[in-house]
Amino acid sequence: MRVTFVRSAGRRDRVYVARADGSEASWEFPSYGDAPPHDLVHFVVETGLGIRPGIFGRVAAGMDLARVNALANRIGGKDKYRVMGDDLGDVYLSEAAAAAVAPWLDPSVDDATCLDGLRAGAAHYGVAVPAELDVAAMARTRARLAEVAARWRALGDRGALAFRHPGGEDA
Repeated sequence: MRVTFVRSAGRRDRVYVARADGSEASWEFPSYGDAPPHDLVHFVVETGLGIRPGIFGRVAAGMDLARVNALANRIGGKDKYRVMGDDLGDVYLSEAAAAAVAPWLDPSVDDATCLDGLRAGAAHYGVAVPAELDVAAMARTRARLAEVAARWRALGDRGALAFRHPGGEDA
């Protein structure tokens, strides 16, 4: 699957997905200016930490994220993403990781502290961080996120970053 994130100055950013089966999807998401957008952070942390299937694994399998988000927002509340299925541990782990982006991008915060923060965030959702997600995995993922964030900041209006999933390698 090819995933392309497009930056739009003063407007909502957009993602375009070309799945391996030839189908396509796209959706808008809030822009955070120079900070990497939430869905881009999801992509980087899922591929970096091996969170499977995760949100993007579900998109690769055909899930329509725009439709799921619309339904979830109508439902509201803590369990609004139950529209994605019953086993949501990977989704909640991805959400805990994506929500922790501020300290992850702060070079004064060490990898162990970030891992502790991920564990606390995951516990909030009632999921555990797998043992293989250790300090080394956190360090690699934080370095990748910092690199992607720098590339995002350098983009102009309508600039894009493209990746392949799984693995998060540049396309």
